[in-house]
Amino acid sequence: MNSSTLVATYDVRLVALSVVIAICASYVALDLAGRVNAARNNARVAWLIGGAIAMGTGIWSMHYTGMLAYRLPVQVYYHIPTVILSLVAAIAASSVALFVVSRPTVSVMHLVVGSLLIATGISGMHYTGMAAMRLPAMHEWDTTLVAMSVAVALIVALAALGLTFLFREEGHDKVLKGVCAVIMGFAVPAMHYTGMAAVTFKTMPETPDLTNAMDISGIANTAIVGVTFVVLGSVFVFSRWFAPAQEPSAVKA
Repeated sequence: MNSSTLVATYDVRLVALSVVIAICASYVALDLAGRVNAARNNARVAWLIGGAIAMGTGIWSMHYTGMLAYRLPVQVYYHIPTVILSLVAAIAASSVALFVVSRPTVSVMHLVVGSLLIATGISGMHYTGMAAMRLPAMHEWDTTLVAMSVAVALIVALAALGLTFLFREEGHDKVLKGVCAVIMGFAVPAMHYTGMAAVTFKTMPETPDLTNAMDISGIANTAIVGVTFVVLGSVFVFSRWFAPAQEPSAVKA
């Protein structure tokens, strides 16, 4: 049987939703930077863990919303353990970001090393998520676009660290914070969609192994997005309520 290339399309509504999720996650990340920086001892650990989970969940949800926006003319299933592994990678990358910007002093070397680790985490999340796909087709990669997506991830990581470091002190204009969140919110999906452009699928006669795999339907995606906004919203509201009690004067870089 001759293999043929599957023609992919995008659901523009889900693409737009993925960008909205990334913007919301970015705003919460900028807001959390100050909380983590100001908190001390057990409170700092709590903010780091909670912030990493919130940021990581937001990035991961954006990724899978973008994945579901990618439509192929065959049924696509996802290997659940691999999906969970991609979520762990997103949370790990977020924890590194918050840890770096919450240090009392942050040098250029901290930003560079932190950006490399974050870019590795984001890229790992994306390509681990791609590896979770189960369908009757084989993937082929454009190595140039793969390298470009990793380069975009590194640029995004540098920008994200720079912006979160800027906003780790309280008192910044909310409009400026919103503008920066929009910039970050478009930058993160840029890596994702560059990575998606790097892959093509060709049909194969074999039936894919569907062990521990499931179809992530529209209902499941709605649940993922809903939980993401609940997590992000809860962290944001929590930070507003408890900030005065947990923010002694911060050590400035």
